[in-house]
Amino acid sequence: MACLSDIKIQEYIEGGLAAVEKSLVRDHLIVCAKCRACYQLYEKLEKSLGEPVYITPPPIIERNVLRMLFPRIPSYSSIVALLAASFLLLITSIYIYFDFANNSIVQAFQMSSHDTSNWIGSIIKAISTIFSTVYAVFKAINAFFEVIFKVNMGVEIIGLGMLLLLSLSFYSFSQLVLKKIKGSN
Repeated sequence: MACLSDIKIQEYIEGGLAAVEKSLVRDHLIVCAKCRACYQLYEKLEKSLGEPVYITPPPIIERNVLRMLFPRIPSYSSIVALLAASFLLLITSIYIYFDFANNSIVQAFQMSSHDTSNWIGSIIKAISTIFSTVYAVFKAINAFFEVIFKVNMGVEIIGLGMLLLLSLSFYSFSQLVLKKIKGSN
């Protein structure tokens, strides 16, 4: 019998031969030292592939692979920007809903904060001052739209629109800054 091909030896190791062929290959391996050496090499290779060695990669490789798999992982600055915008939206909606300029509870806090110097009073003063200023600006913008376009949009709609524009501009600015920072590294 002629020497076995590599494919035939591999099929024998994998158990893909019929019973008659399997017997013929086995008998040939007993007689032929060259085919037996090739068989032992393939059998050793099959065992080593069946039991892979697990090696922990260096941290730099892990970072590079993760960066390739997930290129847009949010950075801390974008998360902070999102939280700040959410907080700003929450405060604005509370102001719009309760109308802090005319709310009796807020006016009571404002009056009591004049007498005390606690941090809650300071926060209420600051928020009331900011709200009064913003409210006046929004009323002026509303009056401008009413005179020019003959449309009374309402202070609340203008406030939400301005908040949206402010949030978008802050997000765009933060993205530009992040690109600059990444480019300089």
